[in-house]
Amino acid sequence: MDFPKRIKQHKAQSDSFAILLYKLKDLGVFRNVTENDYGIDFEIEIVHNEKLIGRYLKAQVKSAEDISVRKDGIPTVGGIKQSTLLYWTELSYRSHVVVFAVDLTTEKIYLTKSIFWQATSLIDSSDKTKSIEFLPAIDISELNDNIKKKEKTENLISSLLVKKVAFDSGITDIIYAHKTLLRNIKSIFELYTDTWHYDAWTEVQQSDIFKTVLECSQLLIGFNLPEKLDGVSVEERRNLFLFDYWAKRTDWSYEEVSNQVAKTPLKAIYPLLLNKLQYYSDLVIKGAYYWISKDITYLKLVHGTIIPSVREHDKMIYVDYDDTNFKNKDSFHSFLFEMERKFKTDNKD
Repeated sequence: MDFPKRIKQHKAQSDSFAILLYKLKDLGVFRNVTENDYGIDFEIEIVHNEKLIGRYLKAQVKSAEDISVRKDGIPTVGGIKQSTLLYWTELSYRSHVVVFAVDLTTEKIYLTKSIFWQATSLIDSSDKTKSIEFLPAIDISELNDNIKKKEKTENLISSLLVKKVAFDSGITDIIYAHKTLLRNIKSIFELYTDTWHYDAWTEVQQSDIFKTVLECSQLLIGFNLPEKLDGVSVEERRNLFLFDYWAKRTDWSYEEVSNQVAKTPLKAIYPLLLNKLQYYSDLVIKGAYYWISKDITYLKLVHGTIIPSVREHDKMIYVDYDDTNFKNKDSFHSFLFEMERKFKTDNKD
């Protein structure tokens, strides 16, 4: 006669959960969903200033026995099924999904960014499992003389990184903003050049485009806005994406913005915004196989739109209005054919 033994995998999972909950105990409310586990272990609702504010995300937890650190210092975990990757992408349209890995020996926590874009880049036509990347380990070696302070600081940084994900724009909002700006790329550059070429104290010629740029910039840049922006005051930075603020600064009808006033937000926003546009376009192309099935129209828009590489103000005010400068001359059908050929080659055993 003997008692049942605890399975090693179950113990590792239980220990990982306990460490995560302890390390991130001040982050918010952890709701365990492992009884219906299809790739998610927790729903985490963020607590901010002791208040539940309606921000939450979903989390999957991996134990450290699965972690491998590459030569470049990036931790990875393999064995992720294609079905799990696809499940994460679908969940991400409603809530950000973050994957944690817990080192059971050092009790160190690793985490991913919102997993959506990484997952889309890994999905293909094969049944092969994939490896996902985590953010590098938090290095605060300068505090190694005080173990408790070091641990507290590591926990705080990890919590802030998770909070940032929860506060970032949702995937549907990001895709909406990306699509909107790509469809209006010519008008976006016209707005910039016109603002400097027309009389400073006349209204912005394309008020709707100006509003669109502000709205979409808030979604794409959001909390990644630098702390200091050249020529922008603290108050202006705080209201950078708000049309009403700039309309009040113009002080006409509160429905129009002058070219002179519009110069401040546009000059600050455009380099950041164009970098974000290119960043998300590159991610969509990298995840082409996913988008072929999910939204081929979006993929075609991204492939067909060239985002000018200029970021310097003195060059952006002279970007040509010619449509051909914003259109990719390469055939979309040829691109699809090449993608299919590449997938078949890569997936050969």
